[in-house]
Amino acid sequence: MPLSIPLPAHAKVIINGAVIENSGGANITLTVHNKANILRDKDVITQAEADTPAKEIYHSIQNAYLFEANKDEWMNIARALLEQFQRIRPNSAPITTHIRELLAEDKLYNALRASRRLIGFESEPPPAPTPPPPAPPPVAKRNELDEIREQMALLQRRIAELDPG
Repeated sequence: MPLSIPLPAHAKVIINGAVIENSGGANITLTVHNKANILRDKDVITQAEADTPAKEIYHSIQNAYLFEANKDEWMNIARALLEQFQRIRPNSAPITTHIRELLAEDKLYNALRASRRLIGFESEPPPAPTPPPPAPPPVAKRNELDEIREQMALLQRRIAELDPG
């Protein structure tokens, strides 16, 4: 089934590693009739833009998707970066696990789309550590409290005896 790609004036698209630009002043539509790895310029992250761990993951998967000759090298980089990201942000495990599964199934475009979620995840502040529960009062303090309670109970009994009311 052919894929039609609208391409605005001066926009670029990468098809199987080749950068194609609409250098004219009018919008055009490209039609691709066979299987090809395609990425629009708005979905490309350059090496310079890959300035966070999540963007580095995206960039490595993007390169594995676009450049078949170096696919295995980029896949290994992506897997190592995913492991590192999950260690830094353990609550990202569902996303990183899903991406690893997609990579193992050679569904690189889907893995690329899923890795976008890591970029959004990364922009959220990490969850605050759960504060430890308060320590029980020291034994000496507990004994003091028990003594005060006993004295209060004794005073209440005395008051009750004086005021029969």
